[in-house]
Amino acid sequence: MQIDMTNEERGVLIRWKNHSDTYRLVRMKAEAIAYAARGVGLDIIMEMVERAEKTVRKWLSQWRRRRLSSVVTGHAVGRNAAKLRRAQKEEREEIFNKPPSEAGAWAELWDVPAP
Repeated sequence: MQIDMTNEERGVLIRWKNHSDTYRLVRMKAEAIAYAARGVGLDIIMEMVERAEKTVRKWLSQWRRRRLSSVVTGHAVGRNAAKLRRAQKEEREEIFNKPPSEAGAWAELWDVPAP
């Protein structure tokens, strides 16, 4: 199953595939699409990325419609949890350093003096 690709797109996919800080799913998609662009058979692509035929076909179909944006998923298993910004961490720390009643919680049971 062959797909078309520009040299620039190929370069981007190869960089994504080779960078260890890229999400694993993005690396697998990049690899599968790069193989398909070189005319590698679907059965070999499936073996190389360890994914089912349906999944690889879906990736290639998405590539035809959305090109590079189809590879970047926006999430990956276990990696899409919200992360606190620095200001949020500071706010959290400030709240945790107060007794619950001062922080707005109605829990006098565990109210303790602030350090």
